Amino acid sequence: MKKTLLTAGCLIAFASILTSCGTTKQVQSAPDAYITDDEVTDTNTDSTVSTEENSEEEIVAMRKKKSALESFFTFGNGDEYIKFDETTVFTKEITGIKEKNATTVIRYDNLMAGFGSYNSAAYYYLQFDKDNRAILAKNAEAYFSDFENKRLQRKGRHTDRAYGKIRYQLNWGTISSSTPNNGIGDGYCGYEFVKGAPYFTISNYEFKNEYYERAGDATTRYSPSVKYYFTRAQLKQLLNLLSEENITQTIKENNLNYISNPSSADTY
Repeated sequence: MKKTLLTAGCLIAFASILTSCGTTKQVQSAPDAYITDDEVTDTNTDSTVSTEENSEEEIVAMRKKKSALESFFTFGNGDEYIKFDETTVFTKEITGIKEKNATTVIRYDNLMAGFGSYNSAAYYYLQFDKDNRAILAKNAEAYFSDFENKRLQRKGRHTDRAYGKIRYQLNWGTISSSTPNNGIGDGYCGYEFVKGAPYFTISNYEFKNEYYERAGDATTRYSPSVKYYFTRAQLKQLLNLLSEENITQTIKENNLNYISNPSSADTY
């Protein structure tokens, strides 16, 4: 009996290690360069960004390993989403900022759209309704303008709230196929400098966990605080994937009813 329990424990620990290792993207996106007129470019700056790419065989192998692992431990709600494309995001870990694979999704129940990715020790889905996707696009345009016109503040206070609030649904759990914890609340759009490079950020403080009413002390009353970082290229790609045109087409391909721009009655 002890041997069986020990073996099961080892398998779970090994699976957790594989899940963690398989979610960090090895080929990192280059951070955005941000140099104002009164700054001098340092040509000897060290770069920690790797340019070595994975072969197609390695990428396929990693995806197969992750799929098999998640299938083995699936007991949750992975089928609540249409998963329609891949992108990347950055998160801040103990060892520094890391690029992670992310999946763009649309919920079946309310047609919110967003992305899912690992952040620290958990997997999160951030999902926005149509109005808040428009807010995200508007805030991104403000960031692009501030970037181009050198208005970003390296040492400014509360810059991660520079563009105001954005509302979204947050789901989280141990792996992508099991994220029963959920809550809806207000997050923030802003930016933050990391090692001299600016990143657009989406972040939130604790959200009330609606799943607590059902699970009790098996879970927590509130979500962790969450923050995601984006280079301009990553942000533009995310906006393209979450555009109304792309979402409408994806929903149509999955035979769901959705009207992107509902018609209004004639005024007479």
